[in-house]
Amino acid sequence: MKLRGLLTLAMAAQVAVTAAALLVSYAVTGPGFGVAEIIALLASGAVAVLIARLCTRMIEAAQEKRTAAQLAEQAQSSAQMTQAVIKTALDAFVQTDANGIILEWSLQAEALTGWTRKEALGADVVSLLIAEPLRDGFRQRMMRLLPELSNAPIGIRFEATLLHREGDEILIEASSTTLQLGGRTVINNFVKDVTQKRAAEEQLIQAQKMEAVGQLTGGIAHEFNNMLTVITGTIEILAEAVKDNPPLATITKLISEAADRGAALTSSLLSFARKQALQPADIDVNDLLEELAKLLLATFDKKIEIVRRLDGTIWLAFADRGQLSSALLNLAINARDAMPEGGRLTLTTRNVVFGVRESVAVGAGYAGDYVEIQIADTGTGIPRAILERIFDPFFSTKEVGKGTGLGLSMVFGFVKQSGGGIKVESAEGSGTTFTIYLPKAETSALRPTGYDERKIVGGTETILCVEDDRDVRHYVTVQLESLGYKVIPAANASDALAIAAQGTPFDLLFTDIVMAGALNGRELADEMVATRPSLRVLFTSGYAHDAPHGPGHATRGAPLLTKPYRKAELARMLRRSLDTAVDAAGDPIPTPYSVQAEVEGFLRKNASDRDG
Repeated sequence: MKLRGLLTLAMAAQVAVTAAALLVSYAVTGPGFGVAEIIALLASGAVAVLIARLCTRMIEAAQEKRTAAQLAEQAQSSAQMTQAVIKTALDAFVQTDANGIILEWSLQAEALTGWTRKEALGADVVSLLIAEPLRDGFRQRMMRLLPELSNAPIGIRFEATLLHREGDEILIEASSTTLQLGGRTVINNFVKDVTQKRAAEEQLIQAQKMEAVGQLTGGIAHEFNNMLTVITGTIEILAEAVKDNPPLATITKLISEAADRGAALTSSLLSFARKQALQPADIDVNDLLEELAKLLLATFDKKIEIVRRLDGTIWLAFADRGQLSSALLNLAINARDAMPEGGRLTLTTRNVVFGVRESVAVGAGYAGDYVEIQIADTGTGIPRAILERIFDPFFSTKEVGKGTGLGLSMVFGFVKQSGGGIKVESAEGSGTTFTIYLPKAETSALRPTGYDERKIVGGTETILCVEDDRDVRHYVTVQLESLGYKVIPAANASDALAIAAQGTPFDLLFTDIVMAGALNGRELADEMVATRPSLRVLFTSGYAHDAPHGPGHATRGAPLLTKPYRKAELARMLRRSLDTAVDAAGDPIPTPYSVQAEVEGFLRKNASDRDG
């Protein structure tokens, strides 16, 4: 009954009781006001008090009932909201009591662990999710954390390794808070899978480490190549001078071979540092693997089975064919060494399309189309403790004298410089799988026309030689003059610009790329070509990190001579630069098509047919 109706009824009852009491007193005593009337009024007042108390109790009961209903409604609404938050949360929700017994288990927890809600409720969370050898230690850790958790109103965060129902390890981050319900402690945990995040962080740290090592090795190799350029060049002069003296000629040959080994070593270092000059082209990796398989079948022990699983619809890859061949051979040799008692070497190719997440996971340069090459063995595998170090330069598990420790670092550097990615999967006793990802070729690359390496041709043109290393500059000047050229030496870009500003005539700018001073070789060439578009340019460098082939440079088509180089290589590159016909704007003039070779071949064929 509503409050207003109750009060109205009480007042009506009071009026009726008072009227009845007065009527009774009047009937008994007659008119007048005496003892009977006083008794009637007191009885009416007592009834009024009783009715007031009754109304008060009824009002209080109604209010209590209404408040209880509101609290129940709020509790139900709060519970529904809590369930909605738990169901829509990105993280898994696990609720336990102080002993670790599971009280609540969300759908996300099912997806994360593989255990259903029905299976999880009432189970011990440690026994369900922690590997058996770690359970006791984990329980002790939780017991130590519980008092800290009770005293921390905002809860605590911690990381742990859980075990999926299928046996896979999951690295998680948990946010835990405590709640007191009905005299017992309840622990609420929101659990997030951070396995991929931690893997990405570790990969980033590894990439930064490799980049730092690469910068160091690249810089050392560059300086070493400057020294080797002088050694390899002057030993040729010395060998020519002592060719009639067999003992001295033998010594010069030993020096020359040692210099070649040094050049090969720096080439390996530059490959790791991703500063080696590459000549990428469209490659059919299936053809390359077929050639590799033939070589391996002819040289490997017959106890090693070679299996090819090549995708017939494989895309062309864009990479340096020679470097890729060396990388694959290196991996194959490592696989052979890991199978001393025989086994299986599997060569696999397929096309893959990566999104941003997948490309980052394998260390590829960008999202897009890639050609996957996989080399898998059934050998001894790589211990987990050294798996992260296998790409470090000079790191090797082989005996002293049986490896330089540069093989895998060369593979890593080549793949990275090619814009691809590489990953390795291995378990001790279960074999190793290396997977290389190379960018898909978009357009065919034209191979440059080669020169006759057996013939050294000089010239009479004037060359402006810019080199900041004094010994290298002196050596190059001597070699150029021995080839018949006139040489104008310059120690840096500023000197070269001053020479050009004086109007000194020269036909070709031969400049090192990496130089001290305000301008490097590429910037010097761009500035000179801007005022003399027909100027020929030949670059040289100890590495190709600043190779002049980036878009937007006036000298992007200029050739590069990598250090160290021999006299024959220097002569060939000079003639290649000087003999290319260009117009006044610096653009190459197309060579007219000639049918002379076809005509001569036709005449020879006819002559042989007649003789036959």
